[in-house]
Amino acid sequence: MKWSTRPVRVRRISARRTGALVPIVAATLLAGGLSTTVADASPSSTRGAASSTRALAPPTLNWHSCFGGGVECTRATVPLDYDDPTGATTSIFMSRHLATDPGNRIGTLFINPGGPGGPSSQFTEGFANALGPQVAARFDVLGIDPRGVGRSTPARCRPNGPGPRYPRNDVPLDREQAKPLIRFNTWLADACAEDANAILDHMSTADTARDMDQVRQAVGDARLSYYGISYGTYLGATYAAMFPGNVRAMALDGVLDPIAWSTGRGGRGDDLPFSTRLRSGVGAWDALVSAFAECDRVGKARCRFAGEASEKWRRIMKRLKKGPAEVSGGRIFYSDVVNGALGLLYDRGAYRFLMRDINFVYRELFVKGHRTPAKVDLVSSFRKMARSRPGPYARPPVSSARASAAARAYIASFEGVACSDSLNPTDPFAWVRAGAIADRQGPWFGRAWTWASGACATWPGSKDDAFVGPWQVDTSAPVLLVANFHDPATPVSGARALNTLLGGSRLLLLNTWGHGAIGQSDCTTSRMSSYLVNGTLPPPGFVCKPDKQLFPARR
Repeated sequence: MKWSTRPVRVRRISARRTGALVPIVAATLLAGGLSTTVADASPSSTRGAASSTRALAPPTLNWHSCFGGGVECTRATVPLDYDDPTGATTSIFMSRHLATDPGNRIGTLFINPGGPGGPSSQFTEGFANALGPQVAARFDVLGIDPRGVGRSTPARCRPNGPGPRYPRNDVPLDREQAKPLIRFNTWLADACAEDANAILDHMSTADTARDMDQVRQAVGDARLSYYGISYGTYLGATYAAMFPGNVRAMALDGVLDPIAWSTGRGGRGDDLPFSTRLRSGVGAWDALVSAFAECDRVGKARCRFAGEASEKWRRIMKRLKKGPAEVSGGRIFYSDVVNGALGLLYDRGAYRFLMRDINFVYRELFVKGHRTPAKVDLVSSFRKMARSRPGPYARPPVSSARASAAARAYIASFEGVACSDSLNPTDPFAWVRAGAIADRQGPWFGRAWTWASGACATWPGSKDDAFVGPWQVDTSAPVLLVANFHDPATPVSGARALNTLLGGSRLLLLNTWGHGAIGQSDCTTSRMSSYLVNGTLPPPGFVCKPDKQLFPARR
């Protein structure tokens, strides 16, 4: 049975109608340092609801060939609301890459590639290869498109008419610049409040963790084996906290601090947006300035921007803060360069190209007589860089005014999950203040990361089923946490924080750049593979080296 995607009206839960987010949030979701009332009531009741899924019969899975290359797909029918397990249902889509050595198969390895809002089903074969031949041989690698995402019943909002255009400048520097972005985010939240399908109220990561536990039972695994990267680490941490006795092996790569994501620490949840609390801006700032230092160290023969690279970058950004500048390809904005740089910081192999284009911008702005090659369009290049990064900036376009009412839709995958999970301010202009704070901590990128969650101020989806802790648990098997020293999205502080929460967990570090360790080092691949297959943890304090230098010598 497939849950209908016919638009229905969802509950409006916003500051303008209630004066707070949700009653349970206003009363209990205070901070990582939760009050006694919170610790005793809300989290325990949430875990109780999670544990009750054991009483449910697991879904029936009818697999069929898809995608080619030994991949199978199916759908599962699960409760729309686990508080009403015999009521309405929803459909989740998944695929699995079959173990290449079925005679020695251990079980199923669940994977999640991040987001939130990223589908997992299309990554099973790629992750099977990236995690090494032992993993591909011994596990069926299974990816579920989380509820509301991808081929699972998507969260779809249908505006009554055309809305404001998404602004070109989505890294506003002050209150006035923020108004167009706030106008768009408010319109989007209003559209989702007025006409959305029912899944919008049931998209929390906790619900996805419950789905994952149902599928674990359906495939016949006594305990869960799991690999998650980026947001996938928050899903993993949520599962571990809700089902601590069901963990066989769990490798979390590019780790997020779950307290920062959900409620904030020290009472900051209703003051700072969750995307500020994660300190991703600090991670991106560190990734860039440390890359500049490495660029200067290796010199111009290997990095074109070498020679006081940080100072030249600061000069570019100071100029663009005053307004857009004319370069090859047209006018380039401050936000173009920030978002473009952030896009390439995700990929260690792209840093050389980032330095090349920053060098072109610098020379066009400040070197008299410089001419960029005619074939280079810097504006298009930086916009393409920004689009290369998965995540909230890759917004699906809202249909134009010429589209029919049926065609006008917004797939609210990111907001549907992130805003449901997290406590945030209810004043949209709080993002202006938070962005300024974040930019002082992580220059240039703090505001960019802060505004990723701007729609959460008035988001209508329910938070009733979100998991808010306690996060400190002892799992049935130790969890492996993996972190890069210079990760632009999930700074190593997130892994260190989760390491203190999960009893017996082990931290494996990789001394390199880019987002996540997967595919970056034979060392980390072999350590993760050994752990997932045999349960073998690396020695405490172990640090891997990357396979390649950041700026390799040119051949």
